Amino acid sequence: MTRHTSEANTWVATGLQLGMGDEVVIVRDNHPSNNLAWKAKGQRFGYTVREIEPASPHPGADYYVQAFREAITPSTQVISFTHLTNTAGDLFPARELCALAREHGVFSVVDGAQSFGLFDIDLSEVQPDFYTGSAHKWPCGPKETGVLYVNARVHDRFWPTMYSAYTGSRGLARTHEGLGQRDEPAIRAFGAQIEFLQEITMAEVEVRSRELATALVEELSALDGVHMWTSPEPSRRAAVVTFRPGELSPGDVVGALENDGIVAASRGGSDRTGVRLSPHFYNSHTDVERAVSAVRGYLRTGL
Repeated sequence: MTRHTSEANTWVATGLQLGMGDEVVIVRDNHPSNNLAWKAKGQRFGYTVREIEPASPHPGADYYVQAFREAITPSTQVISFTHLTNTAGDLFPARELCALAREHGVFSVVDGAQSFGLFDIDLSEVQPDFYTGSAHKWPCGPKETGVLYVNARVHDRFWPTMYSAYTGSRGLARTHEGLGQRDEPAIRAFGAQIEFLQEITMAEVEVRSRELATALVEELSALDGVHMWTSPEPSRRAAVVTFRPGELSPGDVVGALENDGIVAASRGGSDRTGVRLSPHFYNSHTDVERAVSAVRGYLRTGL
């Protein structure tokens, strides 16, 4: 149990024995904490970080498997990649990339910031060495709670980062969860939320979220002036939908949506600037229609 994805990613970057001559391969669309942690530790301990550029539109799973295959060298010790990007909502082939890591004898780190709580995933099938996630995103849990999964096969090569007289009580938590006093109400609330999701079943959560995202992609794509960053191919996306609203400012569109009772996120800068909508299991097709109708109106009459 960590406090968020950022802490989980940092624990992994700190807990692996890396040094001069070693390499870590990442992808630019990872959770920011993932890449920042590897780069900062690389500067401190002397290992090299190689960064794979994302392709837009999503070129398919095989592209990224091949990109990592070509990036791995005899010096590579770790590959670290997102499961689902928060930029364009691109789905990465986690199972295939973890298999590639095992094939080359390197660690696999899956950044699950946008997949934990959304996907009906069995980690025993994906077989990552590490998987990170937050409670406050798709699981709909409290802030300052998160998870770090560590595969049993790498326990003996993963060093603790935090030390305290107070640790977890089970398994690896007895040595690695040294955070001292914890926010027990938040942790209990996280547990209650997990039980709630289990009652619904993660299969239902994923199917419902993907269904609504598909409706969003199809309807937004039909609007004049909209440029979709999210792939139209269902196998290449999930429930993160990002688009450029014509010549309108994404930040202004997000503000207008908020005034209309619709929550969205804005992507600034020069890299796939746009608006992000993330429908979840509690949303409805009526919500999708309201969002699309609002965007249609802004494009026609301005903000």
